[in-house]
Amino acid sequence: MEAVKFAVTCNKNDNRILKKQARAWALQLQVPYVKRYDNGSLDAMLSDYHLDALLIAGKKGPQLYSREGMMLYHPGLGKVRWQRVVQRNENDNFLTAMHLSPGQRVLDCTVGLAADALLASHAVGETGKVVGLEASLPLWFLTSRGVISYKSQIPELVQDLQRIEIIHAEASAFLKTLPENSFDAVYFDPMFRQPVRKSSEMVPLRPLAFPEPLTLEMVELALKAAPRVVIKERSVEILQEYGCTEFVGSKYSAVRFGIRKRQ
Repeated sequence: MEAVKFAVTCNKNDNRILKKQARAWALQLQVPYVKRYDNGSLDAMLSDYHLDALLIAGKKGPQLYSREGMMLYHPGLGKVRWQRVVQRNENDNFLTAMHLSPGQRVLDCTVGLAADALLASHAVGETGKVVGLEASLPLWFLTSRGVISYKSQIPELVQDLQRIEIIHAEASAFLKTLPENSFDAVYFDPMFRQPVRKSSEMVPLRPLAFPEPLTLEMVELALKAAPRVVIKERSVEILQEYGCTEFVGSKYSAVRFGIRKRQ
């Protein structure tokens, strides 16, 4: 799969510190640094430089811009779900399917903006471990920086985010490197690549996502690494094709979580 083409730039009239930071990011990511147009849109820069996206160094941290819009890191609905679970003691279908307990190790193979990983991090606590994989380089950069620097008036939420380790890797390749029983649960959300609705908060990032299809081989590799694999999908029939035998969902949601356990 061809990598996302992107470059680093700054906001207009940014100071020397941010310009220096932008150049450092470009060097780290081994992508071009381009000067922000004095007159002209970001879309014009995308066209002129033949780019899919721009990584912008701003006062509030990194931002990603594609033709679908601008994105500053935020855990999105993950924050709302976290508040429902932690502050209101409500159930969450993801957590029900994952069946996590303090001290366990979780691998999220499609971490995105770490919305699900945030809930997993809270469930496994300080003694546990959550690793998230992101194959898209610009999205990895946004999320890996975001979980560290995200500001909130809820200290526990910030702590749960900061414990998540974000790794730049393709899931299929990463799974092949894992010894047996490296994790207690492995999670896949292939739906991240297919929005439920056009107004989804993820729309600006979808052109930048790495559309790696989930294969039965990947599920089998995940089962070697962990005794429990959870997959998010809209169709029970598709989940059955991956070998799932248990399903979690509700009448209020179009999605289902399929569970496959090691025999």
